[in-house]
Amino acid sequence: MNSIKKYFFLFLFVGLLSPSQLIASDIYLPSAGFSCSDNDHKFQFLFDRSKDMDNPKVYRRIDEKFIFIGNLLAEKQGAYVIWEDKDFFKTTDFAWTFDKVTSKLSSIVLSVGLGIENLDKIPKPMTCMQKIFYY
Repeated sequence: MNSIKKYFFLFLFVGLLSPSQLIASDIYLPSAGFSCSDNDHKFQFLFDRSKDMDNPKVYRRIDEKFIFIGNLLAEKQGAYVIWEDKDFFKTTDFAWTFDKVTSKLSSIVLSVGLGIENLDKIPKPMTCMQKIFYY
């Protein structure tokens, strides 16, 4: 009976102290991204290339947490980056473009989908700065 108690407490001790972040599926930080803003909007994007260099994942800060929004669609070194945002609209295919020369973020509507969403909420082009995110 004594050995059963020892194993129970050992199992409980290891279970409570095991680092749950090692088995999490979240992105690994710090990571490089962009912080873009104007008078009305602020967007922060993060690019995770750690798991698959051929298909980088894009995250946007929503409610103080980086949420997966889509994949990188196109990139030309030193020129531009285009990525999808599946969270901005639900039925409209929407993408962001970042001009690396001018540091401007703008948007593209790829297809309207059902046409039920108000496209007026699309922000005007805004200035961005590259940033390393820690949290």
